[in-house]
Amino acid sequence: MTAKKLIPSPLNPHWLIPRGWENILGVNIDYRLGDSVLHLWRVQFNQHAQLADRAQEHTHRHHQLLYYQRGHGKLEANAHIYTVMKGSIFFVPAGCGHRFKPTKGEAPICLALDFSIAKARSINLGGLPMKSEVAILLSLLHAESARPYQLRQMDQQLVDQCIDEIIVENQKRQIGYASLIQAHLLRLIALCLRATQRASGFGEHFRHTSWRYHLLTERVIELIRANATRMPELTLCEAARTCGASANHLNRILKNQTGLTFQQLVLRRRLDLARELLQDGKLNCTEAAHEAGFNDSNYFSRAFRKIFGYSPSQLGKP
Repeated sequence: MTAKKLIPSPLNPHWLIPRGWENILGVNIDYRLGDSVLHLWRVQFNQHAQLADRAQEHTHRHHQLLYYQRGHGKLEANAHIYTVMKGSIFFVPAGCGHRFKPTKGEAPICLALDFSIAKARSINLGGLPMKSEVAILLSLLHAESARPYQLRQMDQQLVDQCIDEIIVENQKRQIGYASLIQAHLLRLIALCLRATQRASGFGEHFRHTSWRYHLLTERVIELIRANATRMPELTLCEAARTCGASANHLNRILKNQTGLTFQQLVLRRRLDLARELLQDGKLNCTEAAHEAGFNDSNYFSRAFRKIFGYSPSQLGKP
């Protein structure tokens, strides 16, 4: 670490920070991540002071990224106790109760970023969910039980180097230093997400978090809405490839999340579209069925009556 002298933080007297770092604590920056916006409220690079070591469990209004650059201790979160050490990273969801208890030895040094993020309305369907930085971050913040991850040594070196570059820019204060620090902070967030994705245990977390199931369901529903009437028709296997999941697993997720299988979701979308066309009054039953993607008008009528409880002929023009 480049900065050696530590002073009390003006934002939190329970923390110690490198001298000069107090000038960039309240960064208040917006970064765009995909279709969402991450707002970085403040940055602290600090050492646990004696008073903080006895602090009770606490929560934050904003999400928080904690990266331990040195030292070790015990982190309590979600009624679990985790061992953290040099290279540990923890994405703390807003409202998640947690506390840190240092153990004997080297005093812990922790980088803390307070941030909020607007949930993306949609995740780019062009890639797998685990390739999306927004999906990675939201899965960490919406897990049933948030926990720290241990970064690989190579990733620790990249994160540490980025932190040192921020400290150097802040110390030298040459022309454009503020802009460079903002750029380095965005790079730091990206490096932390990339490193966490590669950390041991993250893959298992990402495959089974309920938030990912919700994300996959949203993606499939968006695919169906856009392609329900397409010829050749959208298939489960095609949707599974787009979502990066096996067909059977995806079908189980859809059934669990919506109560319907993939084919039932497609059928329901086509029936809803046909009903909208019939209510418009411009098409007869056969025409509406064809526009909605049905090849068999008799099958369409049976399915329509089963779902809505009345015949499509009651809506369509003669």
